[in-house]
Amino acid sequence: MKKFTQVLLERLSLFLGNTAPSPVADDELDQELILDKIQLALYKKAAVHVIYSNQKSITGEIIKWDEKRQQLIVKNFNKNVSAIIRLRTIRKISLVPESIRITQKAR
Repeated sequence: MKKFTQVLLERLSLFLGNTAPSPVADDELDQELILDKIQLALYKKAAVHVIYSNQKSITGEIIKWDEKRQQLIVKNFNKNVSAIIRLRTIRKISLVPESIRITQKAR
């Protein structure tokens, strides 16, 4: 009960503007969410859009997920550019709708 009231007081003071929000260090949670998206894309055999490093991005199909090295190999739809991306450098990953995938492959 004591911890509950502490959390409640912290949230209240944050809401009232008495304290600045503390930065959340949930890197492990972010990594788990990214891993879940990668596993989902592999299961569905779906294309992905990956934003990594310093605002670099690639849209394409996952060729391989290397669990040992924690890296992802993505090849774009035209099959002329590929990227090897480490898990820790991925900022955001999202699945690409099937209609966009079909359109890009038709080019």
